[in-house]
Amino acid sequence: MTATALFRLLLAAAALSLAACSHLPQPPDTAGNRLDLPPVTEPATGRHHPGKIVWHDLLTPDPRGAEAFYGALFGWSFRTRGDERVIYHQGRAIGGLLPIRPERRDGVPAQWLVVMSVPELEAAASRVPVLDGRVINGPMDLGPRGRALLVADPAGAHLVLLASPHGDPDDHRPALGDWLWNEVWTLDPAPEVRFYEPLGRYERVIQGADYRILVNEGRWRAGIRQIRQAPFAGRWVPVVRVADPARSAELVQALGGTLWLRPGEGGAGPDTALIADPAGALLILQRWTFVSDQGGQ
Repeated sequence: MTATALFRLLLAAAALSLAACSHLPQPPDTAGNRLDLPPVTEPATGRHHPGKIVWHDLLTPDPRGAEAFYGALFGWSFRTRGDERVIYHQGRAIGGLLPIRPERRDGVPAQWLVVMSVPELEAAASRVPVLDGRVINGPMDLGPRGRALLVADPAGAHLVLLASPHGDPDDHRPALGDWLWNEVWTLDPAPEVRFYEPLGRYERVIQGADYRILVNEGRWRAGIRQIRQAPFAGRWVPVVRVADPARSAELVQALGGTLWLRPGEGGAGPDTALIADPAGALLILQRWTFVSDQGGQ
């Protein structure tokens, strides 16, 4: 995915009323600071890809509503495993639902929480404050999933760092309804680059006018988008591959979600849309055609 293919999401953001999130509620726990969560990949690969986003958890006050919305929109299915409601797409586990406790919600809308692979959790935990980030919770024992750390980057965006005992999911071509990309929004990309480059062991950073692409193992792993609207800064926003963003956007509204930016609107290209689910979790829908889909290599 190229920076130019990603749309300028926030040209019309001044008209939006979504409030900034100053902190993220903690997911529920079952025994002190331990959760029993399934692995991020099955069967185990034994291979790790530092800096790769390997999982997505939706923290939501309405898990049943989320299942109805995403099931109808993307064809996702759901099954309880351990302490998590796991999201499946085409038979493969791609994420989970964790309910936000009402007493911990504090008015914060639902959010997608990205999980990034790190090789050594203790080393990552010690580096986060040195890199101007903040450790919020952990290390946490997540059972079969491994050990994790909930952190905030210099812009305030929350993410989970995970050391998985089973390895990480192998790279594959995203199908329709799969995760296509992930990007973090910030007012100032420089501190974000200084934070993520060593933490994710990225080999290089491709720099554009208002976009940075983090690369390792020869693959584009994630993006850093510079924005100018403070209420939207400091968050990770995942991207789902769809066949027709305009048609998907219509379905979003029919299902009770919010269409913040439709394809071709506010400087956006025709292949992208910015939406929120009925509980407020932001998501990008994008049409993406791979070269080989057009008869190339």
